[in-house]
Amino acid sequence: MNNRDILLSLVRYAINKDAIDIEAVREAFNSERAATLFKIAKKHDIAHLVSYALRENGINAAPSIKERLDKEEENAHFRYEMIKKDIKEICSCFESEGIAYILLKGAELRLYYPQPWMRTSCDIDILVREEDLTRAIEALVEKCKYTAEEQVKFHDVSLYSPFGMHLELHHNIKENVKSFDKILTQVWDFSKKQGESYEYKMENEFFIFHHIAHMAYHFVGGGCGLRFVLDLWLLQQQIEIDQRILDGLLEKAELKIFYATVCELCEYWFGNSYAVSPLTLETEKHILLGGVYGTKKRGAMAAKIKKGGKLGYFKARLFLPYESLAILYPIVKKYKILIPFCHMARLVKSIFKRKKISREIKRVMSIDEEESKSLGALLNSLGL
Repeated sequence: MNNRDILLSLVRYAINKDAIDIEAVREAFNSERAATLFKIAKKHDIAHLVSYALRENGINAAPSIKERLDKEEENAHFRYEMIKKDIKEICSCFESEGIAYILLKGAELRLYYPQPWMRTSCDIDILVREEDLTRAIEALVEKCKYTAEEQVKFHDVSLYSPFGMHLELHHNIKENVKSFDKILTQVWDFSKKQGESYEYKMENEFFIFHHIAHMAYHFVGGGCGLRFVLDLWLLQQQIEIDQRILDGLLEKAELKIFYATVCELCEYWFGNSYAVSPLTLETEKHILLGGVYGTKKRGAMAAKIKKGGKLGYFKARLFLPYESLAILYPIVKKYKILIPFCHMARLVKSIFKRKKISREIKRVMSIDEEESKSLGALLNSLGL
């Protein structure tokens, strides 16, 4: 068994109790491959699932690796308990203030895992209406002692609990991709109030659509990781949808090809399919090469492709499009005459980020052209 097959078999056991080749797995985790297997699992944030599957099957990894796997599993349990406590506190705060909210991403996705601690996340994502954002921030700061960053970013603002838990408080769920965002801006229209609570939940079709759009955003940005595929598989197994409604949303967002491909990958990895298209195999390769959210190198490669080459990439990085500039400098929405001065302000600030810029330049200049062409062909075939 190769590394991919071993890790996927362990994940399948964790979520489905599928049988694994115990001797092959034991041999792999007690050989020189063990460190590589752990590194890949951690990169995709599934090391805790690997640890669980090994323990349940009575397989002991090499001592140095077992200790690290055990730690990953302990951390997953700890993170879940911390996040659960903070979500309860945040929701209670919003309920008392009469602020409508929607739990996003991991906060909802973990409900579809066999045990909620199995779906890890490093932060909490919650959506409030844009007109409620300031009131929501003030309530969390005053009542729950959160600290808030001053800058409101494109779709969220960062807050931190007294114990350091990161909350991304969203005022929209847009991805800065026009074809996606014309649908994602309708999130409140596709969400239902939960009884007397101020909590809203997305309708199933929109929930899957949001997951696919977010997955595609990261896929283009450098990779989306194995966990995105696992999330989708578990959703497909457990929630009922009207496929016509989902297809309509995907078509408007130009995501039908991408959705069909990752669905085929779901069946290949976690279902009973043994034959897949060449496009799906190329998609698999791109996902496995990245981690949970891809790599900076592949992200730069994708950005270079979209901007028409290295020159176009650097021009776009130096002079942001108006939409992006307005996020950093909201004043240009009212006074567009200030756009050139805002560009200059960015360039002046970049003087203090020389090391970071130097690393980015080296990363882009080192991109292999054949690899770049291959990724470009993949994105084009997926309609991305």
